[in-house]
Amino acid sequence: MQDLLTHVFSSQWRVLFFFTVVLLAVAELGFRRGLRVHETSDEACLNQLGTLQGSVLGLLALLLGFTFAMAMQRYEVRRDLVVQEANAIGSTYLLAAFLPEPHRGASEQLLRRYVDVRLGFYGAGYDSDRIASAEQAATAIQRQLWNHAVAAGKLSDSPLTANFVNSLGRIIDLDTTRLAAMRNRIPLTVWVLLLGVAGCGCWATGYGAGATGRRTAFALTIVPVLIAAVITVLADFSATRRGLIGISQESLVALQQSLSERQP
Repeated sequence: MQDLLTHVFSSQWRVLFFFTVVLLAVAELGFRRGLRVHETSDEACLNQLGTLQGSVLGLLALLLGFTFAMAMQRYEVRRDLVVQEANAIGSTYLLAAFLPEPHRGASEQLLRRYVDVRLGFYGAGYDSDRIASAEQAATAIQRQLWNHAVAAGKLSDSPLTANFVNSLGRIIDLDTTRLAAMRNRIPLTVWVLLLGVAGCGCWATGYGAGATGRRTAFALTIVPVLIAAVITVLADFSATRRGLIGISQESLVALQQSLSERQP
């Protein structure tokens, strides 16, 4: 089950297809089960239908709201970190101008490369090899920048050099923070629970339609599709890379263009 859901949630289109098919099938099964109640005119079961449907759908709405809050919180954190990282790199680049040569030019060149690497890290999508390669390149650049900062500090122990070192430390910290934020996804247990409750909700609506003896498009088609669409949006907010919504990298792109224009 875990491997299946991990594969499904690797693409928003897979999420939509999987949940739509499963929920439509469950609604159809509920409808056929409800037909038995209609054929036998079981009044006791008919009287419980309203309470059953209201309880299950209410629980589903609560769980969807809870999951939406979790997904939005993680989305906002990841989006803000992009802006923070772009600001930190830009500030460090400006402070690099006060370093003595040859560390000034080398640091500025490394920072321009670092922006390219960070954009490449996000653009790698779900390719594990490209992700690892981009992260290794970022770590190597951080190490080189730190070596230049240490050497510059020995040549000129000034407050501006200290500010450069502090700003560089923030870049390194933000790299770690962004990695942690990308790994902080909605737990798989929540998705399994959501699938179970959504299935019960669709089964209840199908069961109610079957108990009345009428096949309605709303109960058997529209409700399952709507629930699947909402879950797809939630999965998209939770996605750490490409998706229908995604995390905008405009701040880093703008910084890349700005640093290219300043390049001598």
